[in-house]
Amino acid sequence: MPRFAIAYDISDNSRRRKVANCLDSYGDRVQNSVFEMVVTQSMLQDCLIQVRDIIDSAEDKVVVYFICSNCESKRMYFGKGEEVRNIGEEDVFFV
Repeated sequence: MPRFAIAYDISDNSRRRKVANCLDSYGDRVQNSVFEMVVTQSMLQDCLIQVRDIIDSAEDKVVVYFICSNCESKRMYFGKGEEVRNIGEEDVFFV
């Protein structure tokens, strides 16, 4: 399954919290405003539809990065915090 990273910059606390909750149901938070997920294209589309319905496109920004399998193994971590090692479909749940 493909791997994706989604980063966002959302100005409103309520919208930011809703987007974070949505993304958390599809993947794992790796930074305050960055999630990684391993999902099908269909699941990604469902996720992005939900996110688009939450954000204010005049104020907020969401970016999706497609991570190739070769690049996945080259991730580097610096600084404090835990490395999220087991990002994958086993972490996905639906509400």
